[in-house]
Amino acid sequence: MKIKRFQAADVRQAIKEVREVLGPDAVILSNTRVDGGVEIVAATDYDEKEFKRPTQARVNTEQVNRVEINPSIRTEQAVASAPQQNIWSQEPTLIQMRKEISGLKDMLENQLSELAWKDMKHNNTPVQSQLLQRHLHLGIQIDLAKKLVSQVHTGDDLESAWRHSLGALAQKIDIHEDDIINSGGIYALVGPTGVGKTTTVAKLAARCALKHGAKNVALITTDCYRIGGQEQLRTYARILGVPVRVAKTHQELANALNDLIDRRFILIDTAGMNQRDIQLAEKFSVLKQQSPKIKNILTLSATTQASVLNDIIATFSHLELSGCILTKTDETNSLGGAISALIRHRLPLAYVCNGQQVPEDLSLARPNRLVKQANDLMNEQQLNSELEFNDGGFAAYG
Repeated sequence: MKIKRFQAADVRQAIKEVREVLGPDAVILSNTRVDGGVEIVAATDYDEKEFKRPTQARVNTEQVNRVEINPSIRTEQAVASAPQQNIWSQEPTLIQMRKEISGLKDMLENQLSELAWKDMKHNNTPVQSQLLQRHLHLGIQIDLAKKLVSQVHTGDDLESAWRHSLGALAQKIDIHEDDIINSGGIYALVGPTGVGKTTTVAKLAARCALKHGAKNVALITTDCYRIGGQEQLRTYARILGVPVRVAKTHQELANALNDLIDRRFILIDTAGMNQRDIQLAEKFSVLKQQSPKIKNILTLSATTQASVLNDIIATFSHLELSGCILTKTDETNSLGGAISALIRHRLPLAYVCNGQQVPEDLSLARPNRLVKQANDLMNEQQLNSELEFNDGGFAAYG
């Protein structure tokens, strides 16, 4: 294997040098920002068999250690009936390579955004150019930002045009038609790990119990993987005075639903699913084969990058999502990426969670309020940047 380092002013020039020296078949091993530009480590003449072997070994290991979720359905049939999923190797070297490639992708996207901004700056009026810049600072994706700017009246001043543009952005956010707490039903909260599904289930259960009584609420958990996941939900259920059932298999879930059918609200806390999990098709099948009365609500974290949110929504859309809940809005410094992802996939927003307190930190989705919060975060970030710049300037002067 031939390994070589390349330094250039930007990513485009560095990749050009890689192709000229190592050829088009070179593999990017890492990329980092350095003084004066970027540094890329690339290699060529690698053995493809060595890269493929760990992947196959990982797949075989997963198949041997796989827990049968639904014994009545063969694994092969479940996987064949579901959309094809990418199988990602967990070999450490390849994991690191994926991280480096992801970083390189982000760098390229940032540079392309800068080029698009420079191009539009020449073609737009001064007000439109400043609006576009504000939307990009807000975190809005470039395509959506262009559409919003194109709708602005050329006669408006900057602040008036900005208010109109924020209003147009809010109108593009779809809202979940039914209020879960008022309408009732069977809801399964799905989503990746670490987004706050269990806490959100507890918030909804507490609101339902306070409004309609604990006798009308029941909880079910299918999270048999996360340490302490069941105990956390049991603690909430004990405080609220509502029953909780554990369902490890398709049949246990069906039995739990039948036993609790007289309850007005049944909330299901599911195990976190990585969108690249090779067993994702099997986990999907457990929910999809249940009663059509189950409505799947996708739980998303506002702290997740926009590109990852798009991947998550696309993957979980196979569950015929009824809507979504946006969590951790109090922990992020930008809401533009989440707003862009919701608009792009036309995913209705039901609730917003802005803290860990149960049940206080849960509110109905209000597009105008969400966009206002995004604008406030942008202004706060810009103010902090100015303060840091001024502090640094005074320190340097002193």
